[in-house]
Amino acid sequence: MERMMRRYGAATLVAGLLVVLGASATKADFLLRRAGGSFEDRFTSIDQTHWQRGDGWSNGTYMGCGWNARNVAVQNGRLALSITDQPSAQERFSCAEYRTQRPYGYGTYAVNLKAVRGDGVMTTVSHYTGPPFGDPWDEITFGIAGKDTTKLEIGYVVRGVGRRDIVIDLGFDAAKEFHTYGFEAKANRIAWTVDGRVVHTAEGGLNDLPQSPGWFYLKFWNGSGQSSWLKPFKYSGRPLTAEIAWVRYEEDTSALSN
Repeated sequence: MERMMRRYGAATLVAGLLVVLGASATKADFLLRRAGGSFEDRFTSIDQTHWQRGDGWSNGTYMGCGWNARNVAVQNGRLALSITDQPSAQERFSCAEYRTQRPYGYGTYAVNLKAVRGDGVMTTVSHYTGPPFGDPWDEITFGIAGKDTTKLEIGYVVRGVGRRDIVIDLGFDAAKEFHTYGFEAKANRIAWTVDGRVVHTAEGGLNDLPQSPGWFYLKFWNGSGQSSWLKPFKYSGRPLTAEIAWVRYEEDTSALSN
């Protein structure tokens, strides 16, 4: 659990609606109905009605950068998330976070992206809700560490307890070209996918898997060097940029009527 907290830092992120511990099926259904519906964004511009850029803060000591709104941009029809040598939030470097303005529930999430190779950096995608709103931490996540861009790291958290920390061999270099990564979230199953192929699943009951609507996060950041799993970060003298071509969410409408 501690390792997962260091990796994704979700416990300090802005969060929202949650199905609370012990909630009935009726309560869960009510909360899910308040979540956002299906959407797709191909990033022709920064859409502030749908997304929010992190700015002026850092997730914690495991990070060596602060979120900076200027590090999130649209360039050539793609979302560009950058690490630069501009100080932010009392950190030496600036990094990028882009999250939805509202939470989303069960369904299929997909992101077409190209990661960045380089020690100390991490490209991550998270579906999160948690303590900043006084709620338990629920999260589904995956990421690509720059130290080895042939691997995908996946995990999930249920009410503050990390249940998995899995590394998948991609069979390709995620920093060389765009690929589609995602997951399908249901009440009793999570299936992580790469280019439409299921690479890992987690199954269980309502107490075993995340059940909460969560905000969808796209992040690119560098570590502080305190953790060996990322390796120390050394700035090359020029910005590093992870690119995202599109994001898609398909709502599982059957979950709203059951």
